[in-house]
Amino acid sequence: MFKGLKSTLAESRDLGRLLTTDPEERPIVFYAEDTFTYVQYEGYVSSLLAAGRKIGYVTSAAHDPLLADPPSGLQPFYVDKQLPRLFEKLDSKVLAITMPDLGQFQVPVPPVETTAYVFHSLNSTHTAYRTGAFDHYDAFLCTGPHHVAELRALRSQRGLPEPELFEVGYYKLDRIIRDHAAYTKKWPTDTTVLVAPSWGRGNILEAHGAEVVSALRAEGFRVIVRPHPQFFHSLYPEGEGIVAGLERQFGEDPLVVIEKSIDTEDSFHEADVMVSDWSGAAYEYALGTLRPVAFIETPQKIFNDEWQEIGLGSFERDLRSQVGQIVEPAAVGRLVADLVHRTTEWRDELEAIRRQVVFNIGKAAEVGAEVLGALAERKR
Repeated sequence: MFKGLKSTLAESRDLGRLLTTDPEERPIVFYAEDTFTYVQYEGYVSSLLAAGRKIGYVTSAAHDPLLADPPSGLQPFYVDKQLPRLFEKLDSKVLAITMPDLGQFQVPVPPVETTAYVFHSLNSTHTAYRTGAFDHYDAFLCTGPHHVAELRALRSQRGLPEPELFEVGYYKLDRIIRDHAAYTKKWPTDTTVLVAPSWGRGNILEAHGAEVVSALRAEGFRVIVRPHPQFFHSLYPEGEGIVAGLERQFGEDPLVVIEKSIDTEDSFHEADVMVSDWSGAAYEYALGTLRPVAFIETPQKIFNDEWQEIGLGSFERDLRSQVGQIVEPAAVGRLVADLVHRTTEWRDELEAIRRQVVFNIGKAAEVGAEVLGALAERKR
């Protein structure tokens, strides 16, 4: 009870402090739903601060490390349950946000000059998100040509004006590329396979988890199972029980690791091959490490029933056969063994694909910061 009261008081204090701060002291505000969101923002934030920009950072995570130890020039604020109230009154120049569905549910569209959407996945906007999820944003920091084409088509379909579409790239991918080049394997003599599913009905852990892990172990691989964070949240209430079942079945096997935290990306760099379904993590892995993915065939995760009406394919369907191979669960062990022997063959092909489908490889942070800075300086 006292912990909850302390959190409520901290939130009320920070909300008041933010709303009474001169907007000129926080022309750009970033909003983070959780501590993981900073992985998407870090490069843009660092580049903006290096250029002398003033930034506000709103987080809904009470224990976000940035609240206790922010970089110089960044003002952090904790706002969670009172987020709708904040967004009703926020008067900054720019709000940078990774949260879709703004204005569709309880969180209103804020009266800022520009609401800029920062992508947290390479997946398509018209398949992996709800109908209308991107109706209320003014600008988008697009990761690649597919996002530009999709957003133009989506807004046209819905009779809305075209937003500002900036060719930025994907900072999280740049970070994976950078960190992978410097990574030293912890288990250099083992072949490691990372199982990284999407969440929701029919994902590989729900439908085939034990079968997939058993097939990989039968080939002698070290296996890291990395559930999506939503496995431990209310949006997917079955998730925690699925993970607990795998822990009971494989808990005595020292070569099976259930990785519940995504605080680091070491498992990306450690793995020789990934096994996935429709998760956006598959493309971050393949294009970041230049290693292939084995895709278990499951129904595609579609949140927009009208997606085919815009006449475009989906990034995650079109790319999966280019960055790996599709396989039935029973055959995944044999396919992964084959992929491991041919990982060097994939490198050049994956690097070429990366250049085609993602803007500004290695430069997204600088480009995105320039975009946000220019939006903040613009006179209306």
